[in-house]
Amino acid sequence: MSNIADRIIYEDNHIIIVNKNNNEIVQGDNSGDAPITDIVKQYIKYTYPYDINHRLNDIIPEVNKRKVDGVIAFGVDIPLIIAKVANLLDINYTIPFESARLSEDKFKSKKFMQKNNIAIPQYKIVSSLNDIHLFIKSHGFPIVLKPVDNSAARGISYIDSLDIIEDSYKYALEFSKQKKVQIEKYLIGPQISTESFVINGKIYNIGFSDRNYSDMNIFFPNIIENGGDMPSIYMTEKHKKQLKNYLEIIAKKLNIQNGVIKGDIVIHNDELFIIEFALRLSGGHFSGFQILENTGIDFLKIVIKLHLNIEVASKELHQTQNKFLSIRYKFILNKKGGIIKKIYFLKNKNDIILSNLYTKIGDRVSYKITDHSKRLGFAIANGQSREEAISNAQKYLDEIKISFE
Repeated sequence: MSNIADRIIYEDNHIIIVNKNNNEIVQGDNSGDAPITDIVKQYIKYTYPYDINHRLNDIIPEVNKRKVDGVIAFGVDIPLIIAKVANLLDINYTIPFESARLSEDKFKSKKFMQKNNIAIPQYKIVSSLNDIHLFIKSHGFPIVLKPVDNSAARGISYIDSLDIIEDSYKYALEFSKQKKVQIEKYLIGPQISTESFVINGKIYNIGFSDRNYSDMNIFFPNIIENGGDMPSIYMTEKHKKQLKNYLEIIAKKLNIQNGVIKGDIVIHNDELFIIEFALRLSGGHFSGFQILENTGIDFLKIVIKLHLNIEVASKELHQTQNKFLSIRYKFILNKKGGIIKKIYFLKNKNDIILSNLYTKIGDRVSYKITDHSKRLGFAIANGQSREEAISNAQKYLDEIKISFE
């Protein structure tokens, strides 16, 4: 493997990828100058239900027919599976198995942060409506109800009155595999997605995207993020320092020497609070595309190096630009839906640097947006200012027309 440090994603390195689109464990053979999704050479036909752990011993011999150098997942919330596969192949260079287990459980991770004096919203496991009422009596509105073991906003409700508590509790239970529901105080303030490296035990905060929740009244009581904007206007040097301090604690206590930590944070009363953290890459093109376009730092390349136990040069962590970038999503908001008959989808304009539709003619879609999997497509735009980038992305999506039977 020649010049692997310089051409990491273009060499013959075998990486197991979990593809969230077709729910299959995939072995990728990086053999040319093309996106990872275009260079998968071999598919191992095992779908992954949540009980996959007992099937991994059957999968590993199939994987080992070719040399595998690292294990990684993109945009899918399964750090535990990745850690277990890496352990079985004896190539786990990043996240310890027990740390991955803790990170997948919202309650256990909150309890861990509380124990280590990391600022978080008030929270509690609730097992009855009375538990919810008692929490509200102590902490007031607004609150959030969520399953402890799901992602992409599934089962989550924003609550600012007593009217929808019972329905929201049932909704959260429905999306919990463990049938456990957590209540949290909703802290008012801007929310930011963060992406950070741990390299030789040291924290490097790389990506910050201001989340867009301006449409919350449309999706109520669901909490749906409609994209985000870079660079962040809310992450001051004070907040970056707070985040670094908290992530140093997380990395040290969870025995993480190398890896990535995804953060969901809120700035409340000028103080940084961690809502959740995850030991995996973000979805939504944040880690794989937006950070590179915004900062010039090839985040994905560095993550792959960490999972292959390859040294990262300090120059690779140096930000070379700070471009305005916005992502927005396509929704059906006119209370229509059904089977798609026709789609008018534009070619990308000069200011649209990436776009896609997740749906196609013949698909049945609903106007009711309950979680992030219901988004129909996206556009990422640049601009000479933050406002221009936002406008460019939204205008492009508004011109996409979808008609129904």
